[in-house]
Parts: sequence; structure tokens; C-alpha cells
Amino acid sequence: METSNNNSGEQDERRQLYRIDDTAILDLTAVTAEDVENKPAEACFVESEAFRLMRELRSIDTDNGSVFRSIHEKTPEIALYLQAINKKIEGVGNAVASTLVGGEADLQSVDISEGGIGFNYPSELEAGSLHAVKIWFHQTLIGIAAYIKIVACHRAIDGGYHISCAFEALPDLDEQVIARHIMQVQARQQRLKHSLDPNQES
Repeated sequence: METSNNNSGEQDERRQLYRIDDTAILDLTAVTAEDVENKPAEACFVESEAFRLMRELRSIDTDNGSVFRSIHEKTPEIALYLQAINKKIEGVGNAVASTLVGGEADLQSVDISEGGIGFNYPSELEAGSLHAVKIWFHQTLIGIAAYIKIVACHRAIDGGYHISCAFEALPDLDEQVIARHIMQVQARQQRLKHSLDPNQES
């Protein structure tokens, strides 16, 4: 039992380490425990062509990851060519998704980790309540839908409320997407710091 507690503590520390401040488009809706048990979070929202497109592209990448690695080991030149084609497809997908998203929602500040997300909301949300949230990371137009439990709700300095949430029953694939996004943002921040001060150590 003690080992389990230690592992849980280490996992919590890791999730806090990989927490970033970012901006995203959010869509939120209240759900029940039965919803969490019986259907994916994405089913709680009106179907979005842009969201579906980007999730399908991501799913294709995931499903063919092992095949691509095998090709890269045997014929690196072909792998480079396929990678270039993939970037073109991603570029087209991003452009289409960006057009479809349009001005549907406002960009807002969030803080996010593999364990949860925090954001400002105009009304108070009860601690312990369950919600589904759709998250668009606007710079990459990567989207996930997830269940969250409200951990805390406090008055925000600039009005409204700051909501702290923990992800509930988050699929491994979406957790990997969040982890990858966090690492990309951190790497981009490090490059920016280095460009502003080349003598600064990473």
C-alpha cells in the first residue's frame, strides 16, 4: 500500500511539473456520472466538422506510428518523403479546421497539465460537479474532449470565477496528446528565451 501511495505521489509531482500557461478555445457542458460511465466526452457536444477532422488526422498518425517507425529504420529516404507529405496534409487540415472554427468562440487563458485544467468562467461551478469540456489548442488546432471534475471555484480578480478541474477517465490517447502539447509549448518557450538571451542556460 505504501508503494502505491508513493507511486501516486510521484505521478502527481510529474503532472505538476508539466503544467503550463496557455491559451485555448473552451466549450463546457454539465454532465452526470452516468454520462462519464457510458459515453465518450465528445458525444456530449454538437458534432463539429473541424473537431472531427483534426481528431481523425491524429488517429491516423497514431494508428500508423509503428509502421512509420519500421519504414524509417529500413528506408530513411522514404520515411522523410512520407513525413513531408504528412506535413502538407496537416497544413491543409489546419487551414480547413481554422476556417470551420472561425469566430465560434473566444480565446481564453488556461493552465493545463496531464492531470487537469484551470480557467476563468463567468458563473460559479459547484465543487465536485462533473462536466465535459472541449479544448482547442489554437496554435496547433489540436482538439480533445474530456470529462472533468470541479476541484475548486474561487472569485477571480478580474471578474467571474477561476475554476480548477481534474480530468476524469481521460483516455490514454488524449493524455498523450496533452503531454505532447505541453512539451511542445515548453520547447517553444525555451527557444524564445534563448533567442532573447543566447547566453542564458536552458
